[in-house]
Amino acid sequence: MKSILIALSVFFLISCSRNDEPQGQIVIDLGVNFSIQSATGEDLLDPNNSNAFKKENIKTYHLINGEVKLVGADDMLFLGNNGLYVFGTFVNYEGNDEFSITYIDWSETDRDTIKSQIYKTKNQIRAIKVWYNDTLMWDVENGGAPYFTIVK
Repeated sequence: MKSILIALSVFFLISCSRNDEPQGQIVIDLGVNFSIQSATGEDLLDPNNSNAFKKENIKTYHLINGEVKLVGADDMLFLGNNGLYVFGTFVNYEGNDEFSITYIDWSETDRDTIKSQIYKTKNQIRAIKVWYNDTLMWDVENGGAPYFTIVK
């Protein structure tokens, strides 16, 4: 019995030992959402619209250390609160470039570029600025979620 108590005490002391790693929450915030409208206000993501981009044709790629890699398994299409359909994706955070690049192919002939500035620490990875085809569309400094509407 005494050996069991000693073993449990040692186990308890080991499990309560000081950990030099900082404790805290890990934050991963890389989601970007946007709607797409025509110049006449037509929702180009609405599956009921015959002129809309077809979800099955949309492909997302990340540029990682000079190599373009197909991703997009987590892409979403949903109806937003404003009545427009919203495309949601996760921007690239891999590689060592100053800015990360995500490509979205809407069709075989229509590709857009999302450039992101990523903030990385030991406990955080998050997009802090997002450009759409070289136009700054969202900045964490302005507050709000990374959402914008594109006119094509």
